[in-house]
Amino acid sequence: MRFCLLGTLRLACEDREIRLGGARQRAVLALLLLRRGRTVSVDELAETVWDGSPPPTARTQISICVAQLRKLFREAGVDGEVIVTSHPGYRLDTDGHALDLADFLALAGQASALAGSGRTAEAADAYRRALALWRGPALDGLTGYALEQEAGWLEEQRLTALDDHAELRLSLGRHQELTAELAALVSEHPLRERTRHALMLAQYRSGRRADALETFRTGHQLSIDELGLAPGAALRELHNAVLREDPAIAAPPTVPEPVAAVAPAVTVAAVAVPAVTEAVAVPAVGAVSEVVAVAAVTDAIALPAVTGAVEEPEGAAESAPADAPGEAAADRRPALPVAQPVAPSDLPPNIPSFTGRTAETEVLDALLDGRPDGEPPRVALVTGVAGIGKTALAVHWSHRAAAAFPDGCLHVDLGSAPAAPGVVLGRLLRSLGAPGDRLPDDEASRISLYRRLLRGRRVLVVLDDAASFAQVAPLLPANGGCCVVVTSRESMEELVLRHGAVRVPLGVLDPADSTALLDRIVTGGRTAASPAQTARLAELCDGLPLALCIAAARLATRPHWTVRRLADRLADEHRRLDELSLGGSRVRASFELSHGCLSPGLASVYRRLSLLDVPDVPAWAVAALLDCPVETAEQYLDELTDAHLLEVSGPDATGQYRYRFQSLLRLYARERAQEDPDRPAAEAARDRALHSWLTVAEAAHRREYGGDHSVVHGPAPRPHVDRDLLDDLLARPLDWFDSERHCLVAAVTQAARLGLAALAWDLASSTVGFCEIRSNTDDWRRLCEEGLAASRAAGDRQGEGVMLGELGAALLYRGESEASVRLLEEADGVLRSGGEVYGAALNACKLAVVIRQRGDAGTARALLDGALPALRAAGDLSAQAHALNNLAQIALDAGDPEEAVRLGGDAVALARGLGATRGAAQAFHRLGRALLAAGRLPEAEEALTEAAGIVRAKHDRLGMAYVLLGLAEARLRAGRADRADEDLRAALVLAEETGSTVLLDRLRLLRVERAEAPAPGAELPQEA
Repeated sequence: MRFCLLGTLRLACEDREIRLGGARQRAVLALLLLRRGRTVSVDELAETVWDGSPPPTARTQISICVAQLRKLFREAGVDGEVIVTSHPGYRLDTDGHALDLADFLALAGQASALAGSGRTAEAADAYRRALALWRGPALDGLTGYALEQEAGWLEEQRLTALDDHAELRLSLGRHQELTAELAALVSEHPLRERTRHALMLAQYRSGRRADALETFRTGHQLSIDELGLAPGAALRELHNAVLREDPAIAAPPTVPEPVAAVAPAVTVAAVAVPAVTEAVAVPAVGAVSEVVAVAAVTDAIALPAVTGAVEEPEGAAESAPADAPGEAAADRRPALPVAQPVAPSDLPPNIPSFTGRTAETEVLDALLDGRPDGEPPRVALVTGVAGIGKTALAVHWSHRAAAAFPDGCLHVDLGSAPAAPGVVLGRLLRSLGAPGDRLPDDEASRISLYRRLLRGRRVLVVLDDAASFAQVAPLLPANGGCCVVVTSRESMEELVLRHGAVRVPLGVLDPADSTALLDRIVTGGRTAASPAQTARLAELCDGLPLALCIAAARLATRPHWTVRRLADRLADEHRRLDELSLGGSRVRASFELSHGCLSPGLASVYRRLSLLDVPDVPAWAVAALLDCPVETAEQYLDELTDAHLLEVSGPDATGQYRYRFQSLLRLYARERAQEDPDRPAAEAARDRALHSWLTVAEAAHRREYGGDHSVVHGPAPRPHVDRDLLDDLLARPLDWFDSERHCLVAAVTQAARLGLAALAWDLASSTVGFCEIRSNTDDWRRLCEEGLAASRAAGDRQGEGVMLGELGAALLYRGESEASVRLLEEADGVLRSGGEVYGAALNACKLAVVIRQRGDAGTARALLDGALPALRAAGDLSAQAHALNNLAQIALDAGDPEEAVRLGGDAVALARGLGATRGAAQAFHRLGRALLAAGRLPEAEEALTEAAGIVRAKHDRLGMAYVLLGLAEARLRAGRADRADEDLRAALVLAEETGSTVLLDRLRLLRVERAEAPAPGAELPQEA
């Protein structure tokens, strides 16, 4: 059978066409043909057939299509299986059959090899027969993204072959017959400069100089209009040559058709099948794709091998002289004799101070796997921000691994003086021994020659500071004996996807390696003599190798400086980048390279992100900053991460990824933010993001407390946050707090510094309840102190009173009762004088706790009784239950457990209206303690078990420890010592994890007094 893809999909057997079925059957066959020799999974077939949206029955329908195709083949008289079942799908076995695509690639590869050997006329005939195989657009009539992509790649192969064929025919003097064909091709593809170049040359050599100039003018205008770019250098140079009637572009003598034609087109079976399959299955772009196809078939053609020296066939000098008079530069395809293979050694000197990177070096060492020459080359992509040490690692490893590459090491700095791939190829070819005065001028021919010279050789190629995949792709060898190391600030997904590059991302050095790098450069033992200051200096340099090297060089050239002196200079954030940007190596300049590659919009996002003084940031907060959807914010963040200007961590406990600056990059971004042309808009965006933390924190508090209970709010605005997003973030409010804790403290601190007093104290007030649950008294205290300072500075009496009360509660929790009473009494005065009745009632409940603990039960009871009416008026069920819990504790302290049970029952009745909140857990716990004191052990255990269910679901470890203590006491008194011991052990572990010294002391005492009845005083910590 013969399969045909170059046009409509056709199938013929012994000159009899076989009718194929519907679109699905044709799509399945087409994809199997394109992946010939390789298994195609059922999933990939389904994705292709249904264009990314397969139905649930897709796998069954694919099986039906395959069965129908097998039936067609059998009915056509084909013996054996053509479509073979191969996990996880199917494979097309075409041994003994033909495929027009394989014939085309074989002939095109043969033609390229003949042209490279100087057999121009034979090459032109091979191209003619290859192009004659096309019956129309490839895969014509088949739709869907995947097949259309394949068709696009095949069309590019056809156009490349047409251009190659045209150049050969021009060099043979056949310009007259070419003009009309090229004019039609230019009309179809007006932006294809290589085709336009050939048309201009054909027109000029046919005596149509004016037409040639008009062809250039039309192309020039089209390029400006469509691309915003002038035509390429080759087209401009030809235009100038036409204007001055340069003899170099005159028509060469016409060469007649060769007497002996090239051998007939080989069938699929005669070509190196696996190689051609790879060329079809992994489409490349532009000239690279041509060479992939060429490399795939060269071994199947009887031509001189190229292993370091290119052999020139007999008669080649006469038929195609390298410097034939009148031959245009673009038409020359000379054979390049290389007398002896050259083993280049282009590596820069090794880095004497290189330090660390052990794991990354091991990844690169894995490239030395002795891969056969017929396989693709091994490629590594070293990425990271400017100054992170990409070049240092590449050069250090290259020297380390040089012995594994006996045929040489090539190195090109693509960043210091960016040049077109053709120019870079010229340098590489000269390093490989090709005579510089006889190099082909067009890029495609240089690529072909470069890869032929490398074939069969083991050469290391280092492509340093690459800007894009397009810059790298033409410089990649085609054989497995070679290895490539690319360094870049870009992620180059295409290099990973198409060439299997191993990513080697570089981060900052850890503290040990940072100090080791300083030690290696600074002599005289100064760093060893001041280890603390050396560690401080390394931290101020952010572990960035460039910054560390600059700092070390400053110390090395100033022997009278101490390490502390330089560290002190760097400690000033306003001077740090200046201190690290002296001389030829500048941290600021290196960052500007990365920043300069950003689009204006992305650069603006980067600058505005730096205005948030938070340790890291989730995407939802960036969405608030930019006033855009979260998905858009995530895209910006991913792009900045790809540019190595941000680092990503996570996911956090809520499933959100978090992004952060390196310290030096944050300082640089803030410098650029000062230059923002719209500072007011940038500052408004910053304030909107800070207020968004209040929106979410308030919602988290409501979910944890069953409503806006036990908290006073102010007038600060709350930006809208999507309800679905809140549901995702706050599925477990405590998890959100754990993830966001550092940012909440930083946001309150920044709001206070910016004079946003209402935001500072309101956000602190919405957050301290979570600090209490987590026993985090340090953050609790700092939040209140920042909110208090901001409120006092702004003259905000409401905020001042609320923050005094919350700070007093924090000190109560820390055991500082005298300071706590002083602050709570001051808060009471401020709140009452401002008419804040509800806030004063909440404060009275806090004050009652500390007054009770100091032994004044009567005053405590009066405070609580006085607060309850205001709490009822506010509808605050949580605070009412809290007050009743404290009254129950006073009753317990007075030896009246039945009264405590009554009050505890009232608290539980209120708490049930809150749902499964912490307030409900506290109410059940207090009731359980009262029942335990009353000797009602089964009821006590039941109430405590209810509390345990709530705190367990909330992952409240401290609350769980207190509940387990109560359960242990109840079970001990009920004679269930084994179960009580389990509870005590679990409670002790949780108490140690949370660092609660009060609870630890109580647990240890109980373990000592195992047989004694517990005093009814241990309690779940209350909101103060």
